[in-house]
Amino acid sequence: MTTTIAPGQLSRIDKLLLDRDTADPAESCRRRTDRGLGIAVGDDVRRSFDLQLALLTAVNLSVRTFGGACTVFTSGDLAGSRNLVPVALGVTLRDAIQELGGKVETVAGVQGDRPYLLLGNADPIGRALRVTFDGWRLAVGPAADLARLPERSYCPLTSTAAAAIGVEEIFAEFAGISIAATRRVVILSLWRPDVSPGDPAGVGEPLAEIPNQLAVFGLGHLGQAYLWAYVALRHSDPAKATIAICDDDLLELPNLETGAIATRDRVGRLKTRMAMYWLEARQIQTRLMERRIDRNFRRVDEDPVIALSGFDDNHARRWLAEAGFTTVFDSGLGGEASNFDTISFRTWPNTRTAAELWPIESEEEIAARDARRKKIIQQGGYDTLEEDECGRLLLAGKSVAVPFVGAFAACIVLAELLKVINGGPTYEEIKLRLCATGVSQLMAGSSVERAAPIRGVATQRPCS
Repeated sequence: MTTTIAPGQLSRIDKLLLDRDTADPAESCRRRTDRGLGIAVGDDVRRSFDLQLALLTAVNLSVRTFGGACTVFTSGDLAGSRNLVPVALGVTLRDAIQELGGKVETVAGVQGDRPYLLLGNADPIGRALRVTFDGWRLAVGPAADLARLPERSYCPLTSTAAAAIGVEEIFAEFAGISIAATRRVVILSLWRPDVSPGDPAGVGEPLAEIPNQLAVFGLGHLGQAYLWAYVALRHSDPAKATIAICDDDLLELPNLETGAIATRDRVGRLKTRMAMYWLEARQIQTRLMERRIDRNFRRVDEDPVIALSGFDDNHARRWLAEAGFTTVFDSGLGGEASNFDTISFRTWPNTRTAAELWPIESEEEIAARDARRKKIIQQGGYDTLEEDECGRLLLAGKSVAVPFVGAFAACIVLAELLKVINGGPTYEEIKLRLCATGVSQLMAGSSVERAAPIRGVATQRPCS
Protein backbone atom coordinates (compact mmCIF):
# COMPACT_ATOMS: atom_id res chain seq x y z
CA MET A 1 0.00 0.00 0.00
CA THR A 2 1.32 3.43 -0.97
CA THR A 3 1.06 6.27 1.54
CA THR A 4 1.40 9.64 -0.15
CA ILE A 5 3.59 12.05 1.81
CA ALA A 6 4.07 15.56 0.46
CA PRO A 7 7.67 16.87 0.48
CA GLY A 8 6.58 19.46 3.00
CA GLN A 9 5.33 16.81 5.45
CA LEU A 10 8.18 14.29 5.67
CA SER A 11 9.98 14.38 9.03
CA ARG A 12 13.59 15.40 8.52
CA ILE A 13 14.59 13.12 11.41
CA ASP A 14 12.72 10.10 10.08
CA LYS A 15 14.27 10.79 6.67
CA LEU A 16 17.66 10.00 8.21
CA LEU A 17 16.51 6.48 9.07
CA LEU A 18 14.59 6.16 5.81
CA ASP A 19 17.65 6.98 3.69
CA ARG A 20 20.09 4.95 5.79
CA ASP A 21 17.98 1.91 6.74
CA THR A 22 14.92 2.12 4.42
CA ALA A 23 12.90 2.45 7.64
CA ASP A 24 9.22 3.34 7.32
CA PRO A 25 8.82 6.94 8.61
CA ALA A 26 5.78 6.09 10.72
CA GLU A 27 7.67 3.22 12.36
CA SER A 28 10.80 5.29 13.04
CA CYS A 29 8.63 8.04 14.55
CA ARG A 30 7.01 5.46 16.84
CA ARG A 31 10.45 4.15 17.85
CA ARG A 32 11.67 7.66 18.66
CA THR A 33 8.64 8.33 20.83
CA ASP A 34 8.98 4.97 22.59
CA ARG A 35 12.64 5.74 23.35
CA GLY A 36 12.00 9.20 24.73
CA LEU A 37 14.54 10.92 26.95
CA GLY A 38 14.80 11.42 30.69
CA ILE A 39 16.54 14.24 32.55
CA ALA A 40 17.29 14.03 36.29
CA VAL A 41 17.97 17.38 37.97
CA GLY A 42 19.29 18.29 41.39
CA ASP A 43 17.89 20.80 43.87
CA ASP A 44 20.62 23.33 43.03
CA VAL A 45 18.97 23.94 39.64
CA ARG A 46 16.52 26.12 41.60
CA ARG A 47 19.02 28.99 41.93
CA SER A 48 21.15 28.59 38.81
CA PHE A 49 20.38 30.40 35.54
CA ASP A 50 22.90 28.25 33.66
CA LEU A 51 21.59 24.93 34.96
CA GLN A 52 18.02 25.98 34.18
CA LEU A 53 19.10 27.00 30.67
CA ALA A 54 20.76 23.62 30.14
CA LEU A 55 17.61 21.92 31.42
CA LEU A 56 15.17 23.87 29.25
CA THR A 57 17.39 23.53 26.19
CA ALA A 58 17.61 19.79 26.74
CA VAL A 59 13.82 19.59 27.16
CA ASN A 60 13.21 21.59 23.97
CA LEU A 61 15.64 19.49 21.93
CA SER A 62 14.44 16.20 23.42
CA VAL A 63 10.76 16.91 22.76
CA ARG A 64 11.53 17.69 19.12
CA THR A 65 14.00 14.83 18.63
CA PHE A 66 12.01 12.09 20.37
CA GLY A 67 8.47 12.78 19.22
CA GLY A 68 7.41 14.80 22.26
CA ALA A 69 8.61 12.23 24.80
CA CYS A 70 10.71 13.96 27.46
CA THR A 71 10.43 13.50 31.21
CA VAL A 72 12.17 15.62 33.85
CA PHE A 73 12.74 13.84 37.17
CA THR A 74 12.92 16.23 40.07
CA SER A 75 11.63 17.06 43.53
CA GLY A 76 8.27 18.76 43.95
CA ASP A 77 9.91 21.82 45.51
CA LEU A 78 12.22 22.30 42.53
CA ALA A 79 9.44 21.93 39.98
CA GLY A 80 7.58 24.78 41.70
CA SER A 81 10.58 27.11 41.84
CA ARG A 82 10.88 30.29 39.75
CA ASN A 83 11.87 30.02 36.10
CA LEU A 84 14.95 32.22 35.56
CA VAL A 85 15.40 31.76 31.79
CA PRO A 86 13.38 33.73 29.16
CA VAL A 87 13.50 31.02 26.47
CA ALA A 88 10.25 29.86 28.10
CA LEU A 89 7.68 32.21 29.60
CA GLY A 90 6.35 29.94 32.35
CA VAL A 91 6.55 31.51 35.80
CA THR A 92 7.70 28.33 37.54
CA LEU A 93 10.20 25.79 36.32
CA ARG A 94 7.39 23.23 36.08
CA ASP A 95 5.40 25.65 33.90
CA ALA A 96 8.43 26.25 31.66
CA ILE A 97 9.09 22.51 31.21
CA GLN A 98 5.45 21.85 30.33
CA GLU A 99 5.35 24.87 28.01
CA LEU A 100 8.15 23.26 26.00
CA GLY A 101 6.32 19.94 25.87
CA GLY A 102 8.04 18.04 28.68
CA LYS A 103 6.58 16.14 31.63
CA VAL A 104 7.61 16.38 35.28
CA GLU A 105 7.84 13.37 37.59
CA THR A 106 9.45 12.68 40.96
CA VAL A 107 13.07 11.61 40.99
CA ALA A 108 11.99 8.23 42.32
CA GLY A 109 10.79 7.41 38.81
CA VAL A 110 14.27 7.43 37.27
CA GLN A 111 15.09 4.19 35.47
CA GLY A 112 18.83 3.63 35.15
CA ASP A 113 18.80 0.73 32.68
CA ARG A 114 19.30 3.05 29.71
CA PRO A 115 21.11 6.39 29.42
CA TYR A 116 19.48 9.56 30.70
CA LEU A 117 20.83 13.08 31.32
CA LEU A 118 21.98 14.24 34.76
CA LEU A 119 22.11 17.92 35.75
CA GLY A 120 23.20 19.58 38.97
CA ASN A 121 23.66 17.72 42.25
CA ALA A 122 21.23 14.88 41.52
CA ASP A 123 22.56 11.47 42.53
CA PRO A 124 23.42 9.26 39.54
CA ILE A 125 21.53 5.99 39.17
CA GLY A 126 22.53 3.41 36.60
CA ARG A 127 23.58 4.82 33.20
CA ALA A 128 23.47 8.52 34.08
CA LEU A 129 25.06 10.81 31.49
CA ARG A 130 26.41 13.86 33.27
CA VAL A 131 26.03 17.27 31.57
CA THR A 132 28.36 19.85 33.10
CA PHE A 133 30.42 22.94 32.28
CA ASP A 134 32.89 25.49 33.56
CA GLY A 135 33.39 28.92 32.03
CA TRP A 136 33.42 28.33 28.26
CA ARG A 137 34.22 24.62 28.61
CA LEU A 138 31.56 21.91 28.46
CA ALA A 139 31.69 18.21 29.22
CA VAL A 140 29.27 15.31 28.73
CA GLY A 141 29.90 11.71 29.69
CA PRO A 142 29.02 8.81 32.00
CA ALA A 143 28.69 10.08 35.57
CA ALA A 144 30.93 7.21 36.68
CA ASP A 145 33.75 8.60 34.52
CA LEU A 146 33.08 12.35 34.58
CA ALA A 147 33.17 14.40 37.76
CA ARG A 148 31.08 17.54 37.92
CA LEU A 149 32.98 20.65 36.79
CA PRO A 150 32.97 23.89 38.86
CA GLU A 151 30.21 25.31 36.59
CA ARG A 152 31.39 28.90 36.76
CA SER A 153 29.00 31.16 34.86
CA TYR A 154 31.11 32.89 32.19
CA CYS A 155 28.85 32.53 29.13
CA PRO A 156 25.34 31.01 28.82
CA LEU A 157 26.22 29.49 25.44
CA THR A 158 28.26 26.85 27.25
CA SER A 159 25.31 25.31 29.08
CA THR A 160 23.23 25.50 25.88
CA ALA A 161 25.94 23.65 23.94
CA ALA A 162 26.36 21.09 26.73
CA ALA A 163 22.65 20.28 26.61
CA ALA A 164 22.83 19.87 22.82
CA ILE A 165 25.71 17.40 23.15
CA GLY A 166 23.85 15.49 25.86
CA VAL A 167 20.82 14.99 23.58
CA GLU A 168 23.15 14.17 20.67
CA GLU A 169 24.80 11.37 22.65
CA ILE A 170 21.44 9.79 23.54
CA PHE A 171 20.24 10.02 19.92
CA ALA A 172 23.51 8.74 18.46
CA GLU A 173 23.21 5.60 20.59
CA PHE A 174 19.50 5.17 19.85
CA ALA A 175 20.00 5.50 16.08
CA GLY A 176 23.09 3.29 16.01
CA ILE A 177 25.26 6.11 14.66
CA SER A 178 28.12 5.63 17.13
CA ILE A 179 28.95 2.69 19.36
CA ALA A 180 30.92 5.07 21.60
CA ALA A 181 28.01 7.44 22.21
CA THR A 182 26.93 7.63 25.90
CA ARG A 183 30.07 5.64 26.80
CA ARG A 184 32.68 8.32 26.03
CA VAL A 185 33.51 11.61 27.68
CA VAL A 186 33.19 14.58 25.32
CA ILE A 187 34.98 17.79 26.35
CA LEU A 188 35.13 20.98 24.30
CA SER A 189 35.87 24.67 24.83
CA LEU A 190 33.89 27.33 22.96
CA TRP A 191 36.59 29.84 23.97
CA ARG A 192 39.52 27.84 22.56
CA PRO A 193 38.20 24.94 20.47
CA ASP A 194 41.75 24.23 19.27
CA VAL A 195 43.21 23.31 22.69
CA SER A 196 43.31 19.90 24.37
CA PRO A 197 40.48 19.08 26.83
CA GLY A 198 42.65 19.60 29.91
CA ASP A 199 44.18 22.91 28.85
CA PRO A 200 43.17 25.62 31.39
CA ALA A 201 43.05 28.16 28.53
CA GLY A 202 39.76 26.56 27.49
CA VAL A 203 37.91 27.99 30.50
CA GLY A 204 38.15 31.49 28.99
CA GLU A 205 37.01 34.78 30.53
CA PRO A 206 33.66 36.08 31.81
CA LEU A 207 31.39 37.64 29.19
CA ALA A 208 31.29 41.45 29.54
CA GLU A 209 29.28 42.75 26.56
CA ILE A 210 26.33 41.54 24.47
CA PRO A 211 25.40 43.05 21.07
CA ASN A 212 22.14 44.98 21.00
CA GLN A 213 21.56 44.65 17.25
CA LEU A 214 21.83 41.70 14.88
CA ALA A 215 20.44 40.71 11.50
CA VAL A 216 19.45 37.05 11.11
CA PHE A 217 19.03 35.68 7.59
CA GLY A 218 17.07 32.47 7.21
CA LEU A 219 14.68 31.23 9.89
CA GLY A 220 14.95 27.52 9.41
CA HIS A 221 16.90 25.01 11.48
CA LEU A 222 19.88 27.32 12.02
CA GLY A 223 18.17 30.70 12.16
CA GLN A 224 15.75 29.66 14.90
CA ALA A 225 18.64 28.19 16.89
CA TYR A 226 20.43 31.55 16.63
CA LEU A 227 17.38 33.27 18.16
CA TRP A 228 17.12 30.76 21.03
CA ALA A 229 20.82 31.21 21.86
CA TYR A 230 20.66 35.01 21.63
CA VAL A 231 17.63 35.31 23.92
CA ALA A 232 19.45 33.15 26.50
CA LEU A 233 22.37 35.61 26.84
CA ARG A 234 21.12 37.19 30.09
CA HIS A 235 20.40 40.68 28.75
CA SER A 236 20.32 43.28 31.51
CA ASP A 237 17.70 45.18 29.46
CA PRO A 238 16.25 43.05 26.63
CA ALA A 239 14.08 45.97 25.45
CA LYS A 240 17.25 47.67 24.16
CA ALA A 241 17.88 44.80 21.75
CA THR A 242 16.62 44.71 18.16
CA ILE A 243 16.91 41.83 15.71
CA ALA A 244 16.26 42.24 12.00
CA ILE A 245 14.93 38.93 10.66
CA CYS A 246 14.82 37.94 7.00
CA ASP A 247 12.94 35.04 5.42
CA ASP A 248 10.09 34.58 2.96
CA ASP A 249 9.07 30.98 3.69
CA LEU A 250 6.02 29.60 5.45
CA LEU A 251 6.35 27.35 8.49
CA GLU A 252 5.77 23.68 7.58
CA LEU A 253 5.02 20.65 9.76
CA PRO A 254 8.59 19.22 9.67
CA ASN A 255 9.86 22.56 11.03
CA LEU A 256 8.22 21.70 14.37
CA GLU A 257 10.91 19.08 14.94
CA THR A 258 13.91 20.98 13.64
CA GLY A 259 13.10 24.59 14.59
CA ALA A 260 13.99 25.73 18.11
CA ILE A 261 11.03 28.11 18.42
CA ALA A 262 8.49 26.69 15.94
CA THR A 263 5.02 25.96 17.33
CA ARG A 264 2.08 24.14 15.80
CA ASP A 265 -0.23 27.16 15.92
CA ARG A 266 2.12 28.99 13.49
CA VAL A 267 2.18 26.28 10.79
CA GLY A 268 1.22 27.77 7.43
CA ARG A 269 2.26 31.30 8.45
CA LEU A 270 5.35 33.27 7.59
CA LYS A 271 8.39 32.33 9.66
CA THR A 272 9.18 36.02 10.16
CA ARG A 273 5.87 36.57 11.96
CA MET A 274 6.45 33.49 14.12
CA ALA A 275 9.89 34.78 15.10
CA MET A 276 8.56 38.30 15.69
CA TYR A 277 5.90 37.10 18.15
CA TRP A 278 8.40 34.86 19.94
CA LEU A 279 11.05 37.58 20.30
CA GLU A 280 8.69 40.40 21.26
CA ALA A 281 7.05 38.21 23.91
CA ARG A 282 10.55 38.23 25.42
CA GLN A 283 10.80 42.04 25.11
CA ILE A 284 13.23 42.02 22.16
CA GLN A 285 12.26 44.32 19.30
CA THR A 286 12.18 43.16 15.68
CA ARG A 287 12.40 44.45 12.13
CA LEU A 288 11.07 42.23 9.35
CA MET A 289 12.48 41.61 5.87
CA GLU A 290 10.07 39.26 4.09
CA ARG A 291 11.96 38.68 0.87
CA ARG A 292 14.62 36.54 -0.75
CA ILE A 293 18.23 37.67 -0.86
CA ASP A 294 19.66 38.17 -4.34
CA ARG A 295 22.70 39.84 -5.90
CA ASN A 296 20.98 43.24 -5.63
CA PHE A 297 20.43 43.13 -1.88
CA ARG A 298 22.28 45.82 0.09
CA ARG A 299 22.47 46.77 3.74
CA VAL A 300 21.15 50.26 4.54
CA ASP A 301 22.28 52.56 7.34
CA GLU A 302 19.40 51.57 9.62
CA ASP A 303 20.36 47.88 9.49
CA PRO A 304 22.63 46.21 12.06
CA VAL A 305 26.28 45.93 11.05
CA ILE A 306 26.50 42.25 12.05
CA ALA A 307 24.70 39.50 10.12
CA LEU A 308 24.16 35.86 11.08
CA SER A 309 23.67 33.61 8.08
CA GLY A 310 21.37 30.62 8.33
CA PHE A 311 21.24 29.90 4.60
CA ASP A 312 21.62 26.47 3.03
CA ASP A 313 22.58 27.91 -0.36
CA ASN A 314 26.01 29.20 -1.38
CA HIS A 315 24.61 31.74 -3.83
CA ALA A 316 22.77 33.45 -0.95
CA ARG A 317 25.89 33.30 1.24
CA ARG A 318 27.95 35.07 -1.43
CA TRP A 319 25.31 37.73 -1.96
CA LEU A 320 25.12 38.38 1.79
CA ALA A 321 28.92 38.73 1.96
CA GLU A 322 28.69 41.43 -0.70
CA ALA A 323 25.75 43.27 0.86
CA GLY A 324 27.75 45.72 3.01
CA PHE A 325 27.68 44.20 6.49
CA THR A 326 30.79 44.80 8.56
CA THR A 327 30.92 41.15 9.61
CA VAL A 328 28.99 38.03 8.57
CA PHE A 329 29.01 34.91 10.75
CA ASP A 330 27.95 31.88 8.74
CA SER A 331 27.36 28.21 9.45
CA GLY A 332 26.52 25.35 7.13
CA LEU A 333 25.15 21.91 8.03
CA GLY A 334 25.23 18.62 6.18
CA GLY A 335 21.87 17.59 4.74
CA GLU A 336 22.25 13.89 3.99
CA ALA A 337 22.15 10.75 6.14
CA SER A 338 25.90 10.42 5.76
CA ASN A 339 26.77 13.95 6.91
CA PHE A 340 23.77 15.46 8.74
CA ASP A 341 25.92 16.02 11.86
CA THR A 342 28.64 18.07 10.14
CA ILE A 343 29.03 21.75 11.02
CA SER A 344 31.15 24.23 9.06
CA PHE A 345 31.62 27.73 10.48
CA ARG A 346 33.05 30.67 8.49
CA THR A 347 33.35 34.36 9.17
CA TRP A 348 33.47 37.17 6.60
CA PRO A 349 35.71 39.06 5.83
CA ASN A 350 38.07 36.12 5.49
CA THR A 351 41.57 35.47 4.22
CA ARG A 352 39.95 33.27 1.58
CA THR A 353 37.72 34.62 -1.18
CA ALA A 354 33.95 34.19 -1.14
CA ALA A 355 34.27 31.83 -4.10
CA GLU A 356 36.68 29.64 -2.12
CA LEU A 357 34.52 29.70 1.01
CA TRP A 358 31.22 29.04 -0.75
CA PRO A 359 31.81 27.22 -4.06
CA ILE A 360 28.89 26.80 -6.45
CA GLU A 361 28.07 23.22 -7.45
CA SER A 362 29.34 22.23 -10.86
CA GLU A 363 27.17 20.37 -13.35
CA GLU A 364 29.10 17.20 -12.52
CA GLU A 365 28.45 17.64 -8.78
CA ILE A 366 24.74 18.26 -9.39
CA ALA A 367 24.58 15.13 -11.53
CA ALA A 368 26.34 13.12 -8.81
CA ARG A 369 23.89 14.39 -6.19
CA ASP A 370 20.91 13.49 -8.40
CA ALA A 371 22.40 10.04 -8.96
CA ARG A 372 22.69 9.53 -5.17
CA ARG A 373 19.02 10.42 -4.77
CA LYS A 374 17.96 7.99 -7.48
CA LYS A 375 20.01 5.26 -5.80
CA ILE A 376 18.35 6.03 -2.46
CA ILE A 377 14.81 5.67 -3.79
CA GLN A 378 15.74 2.43 -5.59
CA GLN A 379 16.90 0.86 -2.33
CA GLY A 380 13.37 0.76 -0.99
CA GLY A 381 11.25 2.64 1.51
CA TYR A 382 10.23 5.43 -0.83
CA ASP A 383 7.99 3.16 -2.94
CA THR A 384 5.59 2.96 0.00
CA LEU A 385 5.36 6.77 0.19
CA GLU A 386 4.92 7.90 -3.42
CA GLU A 387 3.61 6.09 -6.50
CA ASP A 388 5.71 7.88 -9.15
CA GLU A 389 9.47 8.43 -9.41
CA CYS A 390 9.10 12.21 -9.66
CA GLY A 391 7.34 12.35 -6.29
CA ARG A 392 9.88 10.02 -4.71
CA LEU A 393 12.75 12.19 -5.99
CA LEU A 394 11.13 15.27 -4.46
CA LEU A 395 11.05 13.50 -1.10
CA ALA A 396 14.63 12.30 -1.52
CA GLY A 397 15.74 15.88 -2.21
CA LYS A 398 14.66 17.12 1.21
CA SER A 399 17.41 17.62 3.77
CA VAL A 400 18.01 15.44 6.80
CA ALA A 401 18.04 17.58 9.96
CA VAL A 402 18.08 16.86 13.70
CA PRO A 403 17.63 19.82 16.09
CA PHE A 404 20.66 19.34 18.33
CA VAL A 405 22.95 19.92 15.32
CA GLY A 406 21.55 23.40 14.70
CA ALA A 407 21.58 24.14 18.43
CA PHE A 408 25.28 23.36 18.72
CA ALA A 409 26.11 25.21 15.49
CA ALA A 410 24.35 28.29 16.87
CA CYS A 411 26.54 28.14 19.97
CA ILE A 412 29.67 28.04 17.79
CA VAL A 413 28.45 31.04 15.74
CA LEU A 414 27.34 33.14 18.72
CA ALA A 415 30.52 32.27 20.63
CA GLU A 416 32.69 33.63 17.82
CA LEU A 417 30.54 36.76 17.63
CA LEU A 418 30.75 37.33 21.39
CA LYS A 419 34.50 36.79 21.43
CA VAL A 420 34.96 39.42 18.74
CA ILE A 421 32.93 41.92 20.78
CA ASN A 422 34.70 40.98 24.03
CA GLY A 423 38.23 40.79 22.61
CA GLY A 424 38.68 37.03 22.81
CA PRO A 425 40.46 34.57 20.50
CA THR A 426 38.52 34.05 17.27
CA TYR A 427 38.61 31.66 14.33
CA GLU A 428 37.92 32.23 10.65
CA GLU A 429 36.79 28.65 10.14
CA ILE A 430 35.73 25.72 12.33
CA LYS A 431 34.71 22.23 11.22
CA LEU A 432 33.39 19.32 13.25
CA ARG A 433 31.14 16.27 13.33
CA LEU A 434 28.95 15.71 16.34
CA CYS A 435 27.93 12.05 16.25
CA ALA A 436 30.40 10.00 14.27
CA THR A 437 33.63 10.86 16.06
CA GLY A 438 32.63 13.19 18.87
CA VAL A 439 33.25 16.91 19.02
CA SER A 440 36.75 16.33 20.37
CA GLN A 441 37.71 15.88 16.70
CA LEU A 442 36.94 19.52 15.98
CA MET A 443 39.29 21.44 13.67
CA ALA A 444 39.72 25.20 14.16
CA GLY A 445 41.83 27.31 11.84
CA SER A 446 43.27 30.82 11.67
CA SER A 447 43.23 31.71 15.36
CA VAL A 448 43.47 35.39 16.23
CA GLU A 449 44.52 35.78 19.86
CA ARG A 450 42.69 39.05 20.41
CA ALA A 451 40.13 40.14 17.87
CA ALA A 452 39.76 43.74 16.77
CA PRO A 453 36.37 45.17 17.85
CA ILE A 454 33.63 45.65 15.28
CA ARG A 455 32.81 49.30 14.73
CA GLY A 456 29.30 50.61 15.20
CA VAL A 457 28.06 47.87 17.54
CA ALA A 458 25.87 48.97 20.44
CA THR A 459 26.17 46.62 23.43
CA GLN A 460 24.84 46.05 26.93
CA ARG A 461 26.29 44.27 29.92
CA PRO A 462 24.81 40.90 30.83
CA CYS A 463 23.12 40.34 34.16
CA SER A 464 25.49 39.13 36.85
